[in-house]
Amino acid sequence: MADDRSDVRAIQYLTWALVALAAALAVTAIVLAVDNPEISGTTRGDSYPCLAPWDTVLNDADNYPGGEPPTDGDDIEARCEAAGRERFGYAVGFGVGAVVLVGSAVAVTWVEDRRPGG
Repeated sequence: MADDRSDVRAIQYLTWALVALAAALAVTAIVLAVDNPEISGTTRGDSYPCLAPWDTVLNDADNYPGGEPPTDGDDIEARCEAAGRERFGYAVGFGVGAVVLVGSAVAVTWVEDRRPGG
């Protein structure tokens, strides 16, 4: 009997650990998708803020600097687009990881509930 309770408790801890890790990955994915990347070494200053990665990827946003056209505007646009696409790719990866972990937590709970004596 004591072993059954410790098994159930271990499964519960595992489930909550998977859910907590999934939540952390989901938050990381959201931050990566909405936080504007910055590039350095432009005529606009030390660090130039690009558009949000989700806007660059999903809306095909133009990252060309506004105002007076800079001499390196095309370079800024290309570098911002590359930075946004890379960061959005990481965000998607973290989001998929979060979904997999939630699915794993559900599967662990489902299997434990169907186990004899579980």
